[in-house]
Amino acid sequence: MSLEAKIAGKAKELVAACIESNKEHPKETAYRALCESFPILLRTCGLANTLGYLDAKSGENGDDEYATLRAHLRQQLAQLGFSADPGGLATADYMLYSRLALRIAMWHKRLAQALLRKKDE
Repeated sequence: MSLEAKIAGKAKELVAACIESNKEHPKETAYRALCESFPILLRTCGLANTLGYLDAKSGENGDDEYATLRAHLRQQLAQLGFSADPGGLATADYMLYSRLALRIAMWHKRLAQALLRKKDE
């Protein structure tokens, strides 16, 4: 199985777990919105700053979409055989983690758009 297929398969599993059965679906909507902005955040701020942002935002509300996305990223990296915490890496390793995180983010975005509802749906 290729790296891309592993990322896509795990992303589908994780995003599908966020589907809510209730009519309001606020967590589903919030997670979808965060997934849609996640690749842009990684490109503009970098991996370390993005992870810091997710940590800071999840600290405000506890168990929310920020903590969920951070946990999903860690699960994806672990499934691929990488350390779940990319802090303190050498430059070459950091670049590899950044590229992997961007691939993961793109699959989460695609699948969130395909599987999760918007606020007005």
